[in-house]
Amino acid sequence: MSINPSSLVIPGGDVVHCDLDGGAVLLDLRTRRYFKLNRVSAHVWSRLGDHAEVGVLRRSVLETFDVDPDRCTRDLDALLGAMSAAGLVEIRHVSVA
Repeated sequence: MSINPSSLVIPGGDVVHCDLDGGAVLLDLRTRRYFKLNRVSAHVWSRLGDHAEVGVLRRSVLETFDVDPDRCTRDLDALLGAMSAAGLVEIRHVSVA
């Protein structure tokens, strides 16, 4: 299932984070698994708040980092997909008319 710009990303309620040397570390309290985030991934995590639209996250990454827009889309979709598969976030797909 593809992620569209209007999809909502909601961080897991059982996930805590700590900034770490330009990146971040997430701890899933349910599974007791740690996840180390690089600078870009930590930037995305810090922008989630209670929820964020994928399009807003993409714009934020593009404005903050020197990255090709197509690569940004691919990498962000892969990151969000991996976070979703690990149970760190929920992605709510919103249909686009």
